[in-house]
Amino acid sequence: MDIIGRERELAALRQAIDRVPGVLPNLVLHGDPGVGKSVLLQAGITYAEQRGMRVVGGSGFESEAQMAFAGLHQLFAPVMEYMDRVEPFHRDVLRRVLGMQDGPPPDRLAISVASLAVLAAVAQEGPMLIAVEDAHWVDRPTREVMMFILLRLKPYDLRAIFARRSLTAGERVTPGITMLEVGPLDDEAAGHLLDLLHPGLPGSVRLRVLGEAAGNPLALTELAQTSVGVEMLPAHAPMRTRLETAFAGRVLSLPPEIRTTLLVTALDGDRLEHQAELSSHDLLEVERLGLVTRDSTPSGLRFRHPLVRSAIINTASPDEVRRAHAVLADQHKTDPERRMWHLAAATVEPDEQVAAEIEKAARAVSLRGGSGLAVKALQRAARLTPDPPARAARLEHAAELAGESGQLDLAQELLDEARRHLDDPGRALAVRAQILMLRDGDLDAARRLLRGTPAAGPLVRVMAASYAQDPEEWAAVTDVVAGCDDEHVRLLHDVFTGTSTAARVRTALDELPGDAPPGRVAALCRAATWMDLLPGYRSRFRALIDGEAGQGAVTHAASGYWLAAHDHFLAGQWEAAESSANAGLDLCVRHDLELLAHDLRCTLGWIAAARGDADSAREYSRIVERWAAPRGSALHLSLAARNLALAATAHGDYETAHAHWTSISPVGVIPPYVAFAPWAVFELVDSAVRTGRMTAARTHAAAAAGLAGRAPRLRLHIMAAQALVAADEEGVPLFKAALALPGTERWPFDHARVRLALGELQRRRLQPGEARPELRRAADLFAGIGATAWQQRAEQELRATGVAVTQRPNAAHGLTAQQLEVARLAASGLSNKEIGERLFLSSRTVSAHLYRIFPKLGITSRAALRDALDGAVGDAVHRQPEPVERAGSTRCEPSCWARATGA
Repeated sequence: MDIIGRERELAALRQAIDRVPGVLPNLVLHGDPGVGKSVLLQAGITYAEQRGMRVVGGSGFESEAQMAFAGLHQLFAPVMEYMDRVEPFHRDVLRRVLGMQDGPPPDRLAISVASLAVLAAVAQEGPMLIAVEDAHWVDRPTREVMMFILLRLKPYDLRAIFARRSLTAGERVTPGITMLEVGPLDDEAAGHLLDLLHPGLPGSVRLRVLGEAAGNPLALTELAQTSVGVEMLPAHAPMRTRLETAFAGRVLSLPPEIRTTLLVTALDGDRLEHQAELSSHDLLEVERLGLVTRDSTPSGLRFRHPLVRSAIINTASPDEVRRAHAVLADQHKTDPERRMWHLAAATVEPDEQVAAEIEKAARAVSLRGGSGLAVKALQRAARLTPDPPARAARLEHAAELAGESGQLDLAQELLDEARRHLDDPGRALAVRAQILMLRDGDLDAARRLLRGTPAAGPLVRVMAASYAQDPEEWAAVTDVVAGCDDEHVRLLHDVFTGTSTAARVRTALDELPGDAPPGRVAALCRAATWMDLLPGYRSRFRALIDGEAGQGAVTHAASGYWLAAHDHFLAGQWEAAESSANAGLDLCVRHDLELLAHDLRCTLGWIAAARGDADSAREYSRIVERWAAPRGSALHLSLAARNLALAATAHGDYETAHAHWTSISPVGVIPPYVAFAPWAVFELVDSAVRTGRMTAARTHAAAAAGLAGRAPRLRLHIMAAQALVAADEEGVPLFKAALALPGTERWPFDHARVRLALGELQRRRLQPGEARPELRRAADLFAGIGATAWQQRAEQELRATGVAVTQRPNAAHGLTAQQLEVARLAASGLSNKEIGERLFLSSRTVSAHLYRIFPKLGITSRAALRDALDGAVGDAVHRQPEPVERAGSTRCEPSCWARATGA
């Protein structure tokens, strides 16, 4: 096997296996996902086998990490007959710990000594290598035994090589263990590997892949053939996230029944023991997608990389994962310990029968010497216990075992939690429901968890209902809120159901003390966005962002970034909006806040759609829809539809736009609990008018008339919608009245859209003189905020009135203002990092901009940027002026221009 760029690591492996004098006979490879640890480990195994060595060991599996001594069972399964060659005491100890014989739990030292005795007996017949992959997933009791063995290899013909993920900051390296970090490939090796794997890549793509992969071999393999979904990740998304996203795209291309089988397998281990449920054609398709690879195990197949397992699990909805765990719990009825973990993962609502079964299995684990793992099982049993005193008793038992296993801090935390469950059980349930909602977007599980305790978590229920946008759910929440004594919860309920007023929200925020809990501030500021009051409370949501560095309130800081991005967008500060959204998304990705991450992806899609970047808008919407649909988050789905509709409108595709707008709000119906429905009125009416659906347009405009008093910007939208459907002589005055509303220029994009509609109407009515100032003002506003597609539309309308419009370089090629600035700096020779420092962008965002700029300019590399930009400017300077209007005409024909110039 030819392994590129790993000479140092291969030499270290061979020296440990050959037991070179002065070199320890153990080696632990550690590094980031995809860096090549498994390839090196396999190279070491092959090297040992070629020298006639016996190889034992195995692999750690996430599904077995909670099973005491599961790794030890793997280690001894091939050499079980050698147990008869050791002392009876050692044999009895191992049989008890492996669950093959009854008896009291053996001492950990006795287990370690007995394990070493068996391995020494095997080594008496010839040299042996212990090789363990994914050692970080080996259960903790086995790891402790293996550590004992690794320090005592010298007297026997034994050697050991392990592979595991990178060391964490808190992990201590034990003296006597050789740790070798497997880092990224150097630039030369990375380029060589990429050229071998993907020969003939275009220069720009090759540079992008090399930059993104940063020397990671798996990334070099995968990123060159991934979808643009990886481009949507935040600047500091770890390589694990990028690779998992790449695999996720392939998983989602498979039919649902194959994904279900793969999900069950991924939750149960690594090798495809469940492949009998797949046809040979299905297996070939999964292998073609690079998700599995062939090996010498009985099944013959295994997942290509642990990140494939993660991608399969993370692309499934929470309900799908629970159903898969339930299937596995049923399959493992004869294995109580394995069944326990699957049963726990399959259950959300309190269930005493399940809790009791988990507790029983936990006691068995503790009797076999797995006290630390029994603690986690008892914690899970406590969460599923409906009776608060019984829940506290299980937590106290868990605390006792934690103390026995030396986890003293955890023991105190469990005792404190037991006390809280006795004092305020409803609050504990609410916290758990909030975690389910924020971490996984599991709205259904959060609702079910709180359903049996009416007084628990009213704020969580209201927020979950705002995402579900379901009338039946809102009816149930309304009943809960009716009995709630929290005025802020009642206010949020009324805002989200369209029955509150801006004055109530303003009063609540004005009276909120300066030291109010950040969660309350975030919730009220979110309500303020529905009422267009957010600009007045910028200090409030900026304090949430500042709190990330202070109190470390990451969840609330992420909400603050979303609020800031929303505020910047409406104010026409789109670069700042994008920067805030990316910073928030980066935070969410790092801390697994999936719900808020998709809020921010909706905002980034909104910015892209408004700019006219339809490709990015579609990709963000695809990512959001893929996540939101199985979770029933109708809010995310409606915002994704809004972005698709806006992108279609920007490019004049009104038929597609109308279909998306009506998916948010049916004609003539504006559901109060559908977040964006009121704000879709102008857009829906506009698309209906332009596609010849005048009756529908009038019906919808009439249905929205009563909403005009809810918020100033909404009044602008509704008056503009009424102008669109008015009689010819009434339309222009209505548009002008809308634009005359106080402060409409606070929202430059909305203002420019209405001005453009007015100018278009005036031009169609053969009033070019009146249309020109409206269209010119609209074009200037669009140019100022970077709405390139809309700017081009306004300038096209201006030309139709006979005005000469000098085309700007960015308009000529569809570049936004920011893209043009990035292109100019890149053409001057600056690196992505240097450009990012100048423009206050991440280098990741700069890279994404360049990736979109190249095709617009018709080039494939940075080297061609200067000529492409010079050509664009030259074209603008030397382009002949366009026809100028002549008196009495709406447009000057080419023949008129010929006569005027003497041609």
